[in-house]
Amino acid sequence: MSDGIYSALSGAIAQERALAIVANNVANAGTTGFQADKAAFGEIVAKAQAAGTPPASLRYVEIDRISIDREAGSLQQTGNPLDVALQGEGYFAVQTPAGERYTRAGSFISDSEGVLRTHTGQVVLGEGGPPTAPGAELVIPSGTKEVRIAQDGSVLADGQSVGKLKIVRFDAVDGLAKEGLTLLVAQNGAQPTAADGVSVSQGYLETSNVNAVAGMQDLITAGRSFEAFQKVIDAFRQIDQRTVRDVAGK
Repeated sequence: MSDGIYSALSGAIAQERALAIVANNVANAGTTGFQADKAAFGEIVAKAQAAGTPPASLRYVEIDRISIDREAGSLQQTGNPLDVALQGEGYFAVQTPAGERYTRAGSFISDSEGVLRTHTGQVVLGEGGPPTAPGAELVIPSGTKEVRIAQDGSVLADGQSVGKLKIVRFDAVDGLAKEGLTLLVAQNGAQPTAADGVSVSQGYLETSNVNAVAGMQDLITAGRSFEAFQKVIDAFRQIDQRTVRDVAGK
């Protein structure tokens, strides 16, 4: 079998993965706070040493790294006082059963006990200082008529402070990994730091940072590349078949 078929196969597999990544991005172009995935391709050079022959180099391609596109999405005005968006590099901290997680999706609600939560049920965390201890819940008192969330993340119910949103940032490029659509988890020992300079906009939501038009173009490109690798694989198969027939004919 021709060695080149393996290189073509590695290319087809990589493009299939890229196609899945781009398709997921496009599917979430309307998801609040969604950050797109970016695939980086890498070349692998495999050294093969056969008995009595000099080493040969076979080049393969794979998706070397999948990173998160941290570019901010655009802001969409909703007028809902519990909808908030971040301007600047940072994340809201939320509490899940598996531990602290981070998100750009600021569509919050107040549950029956007044606890501020995400729409999927995670508790929105507050930072230190009275009356909110580090990591504590933010509680909107019953009967509150007006909730204001200031640009620094301070939450006020009828003019009284109930705490401040915990907003953090991660400087390491590989410090976050996705957990679901809009939740992120710290990895590789990365530690959050205070997100200085980040501004909170009340009554707005951050849309997905996926450009649907560019995503469709990427889908077409990845699909055509996959088809091209398939044709190369078929060509190598035909060459092998002809070689077998010629050898058998002799």
